[in-house]
Amino acid sequence: MFKSIDETDKFSYEDCVLAGINKAEDGLVFDVEALIVKENNSQNTNFTESYAGPTAIKFVGGKINNIVKVGFKYYDADGRLIKEVPDEPVSELQWDSLIKTFDGNYLPALDKGDGAYTVEIEMSEEDGTQGNSYLLTIEASGVVITWEKYLNRVGR
Repeated sequence: MFKSIDETDKFSYEDCVLAGINKAEDGLVFDVEALIVKENNSQNTNFTESYAGPTAIKFVGGKINNIVKVGFKYYDADGRLIKEVPDEPVSELQWDSLIKTFDGNYLPALDKGDGAYTVEIEMSEEDGTQGNSYLLTIEASGVVITWEKYLNRVGR
């Protein structure tokens, strides 16, 4: 088993798909697929960007502090602003039902801040187009990422 501790910046999340979010006794676990292990990760024995097999991202002592629906700006072909939708906080009462809809959607970013992590979830519509995006702020003492095997090298 491969185990990367507090190396969230040594992964690429561009193809990462969320398979589930589960509460654990000692934290919060995101099960993901298509996570890319960068060549500089301490657990990368291939020394090239490679896909990990099914992966668990564990936020140690993890607790969601905030969920925000990301706003957007829509411009016409001449660069004139047509519509602007601001970021919208999601009520804590809606978190559980919203989180259940995240499975099968992209997790394109995981960033470390001061004592908290920001995770982006990018939803897809049924027609394959991009839907809403959400930012989750998670308070945690660290992140442990584990996987059993490597699949293949990233072809770019």
